Amino acid sequence: MNRSPKQFGWTGLVLAGLVSLWPAPGAGSESFGVYEDWKSARTIRSDRWIAREDGAPAQDVALGIDGHDLVMRQRRQGAVTSDTGITAAIQTLFARNPSAIDQMEVDVDVRRMEVSGCEANPGQTSVRPALLAFGAFNDGTPGGQTGDHYIQVQVNGPADTIDRASLLDVQANVVRCSNASCSVGDSPVYRLGIATIPVSTPFTLRAIWDRANHRFLVGVNGDPDVELVYDPALDTGNARVPFASVRTALLTANCTAGRTLADAEVAIGVVRTNVSAIIP
Repeated sequence: MNRSPKQFGWTGLVLAGLVSLWPAPGAGSESFGVYEDWKSARTIRSDRWIAREDGAPAQDVALGIDGHDLVMRQRRQGAVTSDTGITAAIQTLFARNPSAIDQMEVDVDVRRMEVSGCEANPGQTSVRPALLAFGAFNDGTPGGQTGDHYIQVQVNGPADTIDRASLLDVQANVVRCSNASCSVGDSPVYRLGIATIPVSTPFTLRAIWDRANHRFLVGVNGDPDVELVYDPALDTGNARVPFASVRTALLTANCTAGRTLADAEVAIGVVRTNVSAIIP
């Protein structure tokens, strides 16, 4: 890659802050290649992908190929039992060969988003239209997935209301699994805002694990990659449960005055990975 990266880092699990720029070597030993362009089959290929729904059930759920895009659709209304708390509905597409993937790039078009929040429980209802994530290393903590670290590029929509002038916020997160099943892993040990995008504009998300240089590279569109540098002592071995995924998520606040709403339709275009991970 010819982008000049910016660099940030942390020591152990503590943010170390902005440090000086490194020279801009290549991201790794491989280039990106097309893992999926949704052209080789009329249905989702079972040798490349597996889909899963997590969290609270959504009222409307759809997943399928439309032209040369994969369309991920969810719609969920919140509960009316209280004015505290939220629920999440998550739709995920997992790659079948995650242990081979150390870089991933995906083209995304948010076709529709609708959000309606709650005055008594504000700032909670939103759509995360795209999250690109894959596992990397384990820090040696015993107990299942405990200590697994993964990189995530997460797109956040505005809370409670949205219109065509709204902006999407893009974050880079490094997350550490805090228990054996990684069910406690949503509190990143590192979080950095890297871009804002108009809600009506297609975009590309990118993440690379450059293990040899103890860093992740993350980027949006053709912008320079941002380097997230970690303490090499954390990398004691491969993640115990590897994964590579693209997902969408709905967050709906509880609200006694009426049901909140989060609704999204997202088109996933070409997915690229390191060439050695491509399944013919």
